[in-house]
Amino acid sequence: MEDKGEEILSLHCPLCDDITPHSVIKKQESKRHIKLKVKCLECGHIWEMERTVKLKDVKVIISRYGKSEKKVIQIPIGEVIKVGDMINVEGEDLEITSIEGAQRTLSSKVEDIETIWTKSLSIPKKVGISINDGRRTYSVNVLVPQDYIFDSGYIYRVGNGFFKIKMIKTEKGTSKREVARNIKRIYAQPTKPFKNYVDLTEYLI
Repeated sequence: MEDKGEEILSLHCPLCDDITPHSVIKKQESKRHIKLKVKCLECGHIWEMERTVKLKDVKVIISRYGKSEKKVIQIPIGEVIKVGDMINVEGEDLEITSIEGAQRTLSSKVEDIETIWTKSLSIPKKVGISINDGRRTYSVNVLVPQDYIFDSGYIYRVGNGFFKIKMIKTEKGTSKREVARNIKRIYAQPTKPFKNYVDLTEYLI
């Protein structure tokens, strides 16, 4: 019985002289080459193959606090890139927010991509909070960790003020509870001081 985690490839077996299923015994990868030791599941022949990985230069736009930086990276041709995927560029974790080729798309093969738009996940997230007291609206901004969770069930404090979240606007709609990296803006209303609260004062900018 084959291991469910075993990698199976369809390759041209030199003994069978046909395309047959092969199990991968050993794999060595670098940026430009891949070396495989494989076993034909039809005849049992074990052999090695080496393949050059073709790379494409792709522009990456990195967004940080409303400012953008352009870099160029190399990605293997044949890979499929999707919005929401995470990539690492020079040690910085990035989330793909848009893909541009002949047109904007949610998913594309690397060979069809011209530009990848991303946002940095390696820096704190700037979250804007609009607080409306029924007469006027004022805004505060906080810098919190990307995985910081805001919840409408909590009372929050910023400085001397207290507020309760009414709605969280995200990139996909609205929510009552959301992680900071997905938040576009928070809408809140003032509330009376409460002994159990979450203090955001240290994150205030």
